[in-house]
Amino acid sequence: MSKVHLSARSDRFDESDDRWRSQVQLLHRALDEAAGPLDRRSEPVPGAKGALADVVLHLTGPGIVAGAVAALAAWLKRDRGRSVRLTWTVDGRRGELTVTGATIDNETLRSALEHGLRAAAEGSTADGEPGDGAP
Repeated sequence: MSKVHLSARSDRFDESDDRWRSQVQLLHRALDEAAGPLDRRSEPVPGAKGALADVVLHLTGPGIVAGAVAALAAWLKRDRGRSVRLTWTVDGRRGELTVTGATIDNETLRSALEHGLRAAAEGSTADGEPGDGAP
């Protein structure tokens, strides 16, 4: 099972802004519905009411990935100033992908996420593959 950490960002709002926090909660609800329950670990934000959650998606299969991609794309398309940073570690190999509302495309997001997870999982098992250090 692949765990993907998600961090939402905005060019327009500060992390402690109640309007932004409301928008992020909408994203979390959409991901809960589309991709299954999220793990949330709350951390206090200085000067803010409540805390922001570190969100973890559990991508257990193609249907879950497709649901997460659809939810992320729909949320990002609502405001070009939004972005989502996705990070994961598979067998000690870290991957990262940042997608913005200005550049979102469902197929590209799905493909990039699946490729990143697959590349991290495969590691250096295949000589001559891109990213394994071979010329």
